[in-house]
Amino acid sequence: MKKLRLWQIAVAMTATIILASCGSDEHDDLVGDWDNMIWKTEAPVTMKSDTYIVPATGGELTFSCKNYSDPWISTVRYARKYYYPIAVDKEYDETDWYTISLDWFKAEITGNLLKVTFAPNQATTERPIKLTVTAGDIFYTFYFKQSANK
Repeated sequence: MKKLRLWQIAVAMTATIILASCGSDEHDDLVGDWDNMIWKTEAPVTMKSDTYIVPATGGELTFSCKNYSDPWISTVRYARKYYYPIAVDKEYDETDWYTISLDWFKAEITGNLLKVTFAPNQATTERPIKLTVTAGDIFYTFYFKQSANK
């Protein structure tokens, strides 16, 4: 009976030591405490709230990430659908995480530069699109709205 009690005490002490050694301060750099992405563009761009306004004639916008050197594309959302980077050979590991395109929209990342291209909008409705980029555990979302052809 005394051996069983000693065994229980040993197990309780071991469990206490193991639980106490798993403090959350050991890996603070791995828990998503990343700096926000900072994006800049040199060209003058019209904005309304947090949305970049693109003319109906289309065009190209270039942004540079100031604090991450190699971000990649996560998703695009347009007309209630999500689109993902191009899969090369239909394999996840062979995906081009730096390019995404629709019929009228294309986004490409090279290093820390993001180039977004819009074809002319021939429709009489605006085209809102949401582009999300990532650099690991940090995400940044660009909101664009291409004007309608009037």
